[in-house]
Amino acid sequence: MIIHFVCLGNIYRSRLAETYLNSKQLPNVTTISSGINAADNNNRPISWLTQRLYEVNKLVPFQKSFWAQTSKELLYTADLTIFFAEEYHQYCVDNFGYDSNDFEVWEIEDLDVNMKEHMEKIKKTEETFEQIKKKVDDLIERKKI
Repeated sequence: MIIHFVCLGNIYRSRLAETYLNSKQLPNVTTISSGINAADNNNRPISWLTQRLYEVNKLVPFQKSFWAQTSKELLYTADLTIFFAEEYHQYCVDNFGYDSNDFEVWEIEDLDVNMKEHMEKIKKTEETFEQIKKKVDDLIERKKI
């Protein structure tokens, strides 16, 4: 089974979900992630906040190195696609003709880029990661993977 996580930039939420699911080392499960605006990241490999979570949670061995731009090919490679907002799903419908019924929308907020305090950002990313872990763990149980 190929599970594809889609967010905006592929430097935070989708990468966390992909890496966390990879860390489960489930047989017959491949994970991929992408962002609908990933190419706008100027080749940034990952947010420092995401990297921090990888390191604190011992997920570094399961991470990929660079972002991926969402494409029609990636969308149709997956057996299940998870969008981190309905607007990303709609973008894929409008721009790629995505018409699969094998998708879910997990409404998990992106980090507010206007947030100034580092400790506030760290707290928010930890909360987001907890939401992602719960959703991924629930997915594993529901799909019996």
